[in-house]
Amino acid sequence: MKIYVKSNFVVPGLDSGECLDFDQKQLTIGEFLKELAEGAPTRVEYVRPGTEIINPDEWEIRINDIPSPQWKGGLKTPLSDGDTVTIIIVPLGGG
Repeated sequence: MKIYVKSNFVVPGLDSGECLDFDQKQLTIGEFLKELAEGAPTRVEYVRPGTEIINPDEWEIRINDIPSPQWKGGLKTPLSDGDTVTIIIVPLGGG
């Protein structure tokens, strides 16, 4: 299964360009984010610790341009071969 990744920053753990290949035929967005985070040289947490939701203070994540609040299965939403996962780091406010 090939999953494409788009982002507004260099994604830690994405060394091979803009896509990742997985041997699994079934993969959820939660599993994908865990694999991506584990491949990063420094700790990355896409999911708010102790919960089953994307950390909205730090990340905006979309599957084929559908934002995470609209995923019917939450982190158990299945990915399909050729899907595009967009990971956007949320800019910090302040002055």
